[in-house]
Amino acid sequence: GNALEGVPEGEDTNSSTIEDPVMTEEEKTDVEEEVGDALEENFQTLMQKEENEAIGKMESKEETSMDAEATGSKDVDMEGDDEEADGSQGEEMDTAIEGKESDEKKEGDEDEEPSNLQLAWEMLELAKVVYTKQVESGEGTKAYFEEKLCSTILSLGEVSIENENYSQAVEDIQSCIKKLESLPKDSRIIAEAKYQLGVAQGFNSQYDEAVESLTSAIEVIKLRTKNIKESVKSSKSPSLQKMEITELEALVPEIEEKIIDTKDMKKEAEAKTKQEAEGLSSTSGSKNVTSIAVKRKVEEEDGINKKTMEADKTAAAS
Repeated sequence: GNALEGVPEGEDTNSSTIEDPVMTEEEKTDVEEEVGDALEENFQTLMQKEENEAIGKMESKEETSMDAEATGSKDVDMEGDDEEADGSQGEEMDTAIEGKESDEKKEGDEDEEPSNLQLAWEMLELAKVVYTKQVESGEGTKAYFEEKLCSTILSLGEVSIENENYSQAVEDIQSCIKKLESLPKDSRIIAEAKYQLGVAQGFNSQYDEAVESLTSAIEVIKLRTKNIKESVKSSKSPSLQKMEITELEALVPEIEEKIIDTKDMKKEAEAKTKQEAEGLSSTSGSKNVTSIAVKRKVEEEDGINKKTMEADKTAAAS
C-alpha cells in the first residue's frame, strides 16, 4: 500500500494550522531601532568598562611607582641621615681630637715656657757672674762693682723668698753682707741687706737671728741719719739731704713693726710645738693607764685562779 495515497500531489507539504505573523513596515522600523539602541547601549557599556579597567590599571601602576619612589626616597633620606650623622660624629671626633691636641700643646708650651721668677733668677745669676768677674779683675772702681754685686745678690735673695727657698735666701744675703765690709758702716745698702736677711731668717724659723738682723738694720739707719744731719750745715744741697733724712726716719717704724711680727711668729711656733708635745704626752699617758689597768686585771685573775686551785687541792686531800 502506498502511504501517500489520498494526498494530493503538488501541494505545499508545510501546511500548518498556525499562520506566520505578518509585520508591517512601521513595526519593522521600530524593532530595528530598538535593536540598534540596545546594541549601542551594550557597546557603550563595554567601552566604559574597558576604559575603567584601563584607568584602574594605570592608577595601580602609578601608585606602585609612587610607593617605590617613596621607599627609595626614604632609603635615600635614611642613608643621607646616616651619612650626615656619621659625618657629624666624625667632625665631633675630629674636633675633640684637635681640642685635645691643642690642650696638650698648650700644656706642653706652659711646661716649656719658664716662669717670670725663673727668668729673673737666670738674669740675676748672669749679672752676678759678670759683677763677680769685674770685682776679681780689679778693673774700674772696685767699691762700685762690689755694691752692684751685692745689690744683685740681694735681688736673688728676694727671688728665693718668693720661691719659699728661705735657706738659700739666707745664705745669699749673708754672703752679700760679708762683701760689704769694705763699705762705710752707714751705707744704705748695708741697712737694706740686714733688713732682707732678717726677713729671710724669720721665714726660715730663725726668729732670734731675725730680730738681731732687723735691729742691726735700724742701727745702721740711725747712724746714717745722724751723720747726714751733721753734714747738712756744710752741705751745698741741704734739701736733698733733708729729704733722705725723712725717708730714713720713716723706715725705722716699719722695721720695728717687722720685729714685733717676728716675735709674734716665734710665740705662735712655740705654742704650736707645746700643743703637739702635750698631745703626744696625753696619748702616751692614756696608753700607760690602759696598760696598768690591763696588768691589774691579769694579776687579779691569776690570784683568783691560784685560790681556786688551792681550794681544789684541799678538797681532794680531805
